[in-house]
Amino acid sequence: MSDRDGSARAAELRREFDRAFAEPARAEAVEAPVPLLALRAGADSCLVRLSDMQGLLARPTIVPLPGPLPELLGLTGVRGALLPVFSLAALRGQAAGGAVPPWMIVVEADGPVGLAFEEMLGYVTLKRSEVASLPRGSGAAETQAARVGDTLRPLIDVSSLVAELKRRAAQAVAYRQE
Repeated sequence: MSDRDGSARAAELRREFDRAFAEPARAEAVEAPVPLLALRAGADSCLVRLSDMQGLLARPTIVPLPGPLPELLGLTGVRGALLPVFSLAALRGQAAGGAVPPWMIVVEADGPVGLAFEEMLGYVTLKRSEVASLPRGSGAAETQAARVGDTLRPLIDVSSLVAELKRRAAQAVAYRQE
């Protein structure tokens, strides 16, 4: 490399260096992680966003209560409040099992509501890009899914699940009043 080539290369590097400071700083797109609870409701493994939950309880005491919806397991007390508890597996269309599920998440539905499930599989953090939309007709409460390990698991849309639950409860009350 001649002295002339070295000078030309140095001038080129200087221009690139100066241009890098003249351009606005590029913010790298930092993808916020999506914290999820992996659980088993009935026979299916699924996911729930931690941001949709108000609490997680192990072995809550659930007092059976007859009600208008077959998914209703009963009532439990949490922090001085009575909460209705529903079977998450039954709300997702599975046949209700005999035993009361040992786990419960607390979600908001014009007041706290418990969703009982069979097994907590763990805590998972995924990137937003790892959560995919499901085709229509997959279920009102399951519009997304994510791959955890080798398993594609539905991501439960708690707000849709609760909206459907409230709609059905209102229908049942209106039917009883007729």
